[in-house]
Amino acid sequence: MRTAWRFGLLYLLALLLVFALGHRNQVERAHLHALESQLQKLQAQEEALLKEGWRASQPHRVLEWAKEEGFVPMSQGRWGP
Repeated sequence: MRTAWRFGLLYLLALLLVFALGHRNQVERAHLHALESQLQKLQAQEEALLKEGWRASQPHRVLEWAKEEGFVPMSQGRWGP
């Protein structure tokens, strides 16, 4: 009878271990999904910033910005007195 109790206890401990590992796996999987969604958002944001940087560095956009800031193009520059 003592052997049956021992095996029963070992069986319950094994079930508890499997339950604990399964729970830990589910928590890690949920965390991984959260990190993957955050990574996708950051990659989309990075792509948008790169596109905006490329658009802002086009020559006609730079010339428009320079005129708005009061800079004079070199071709129209004047020598001071």
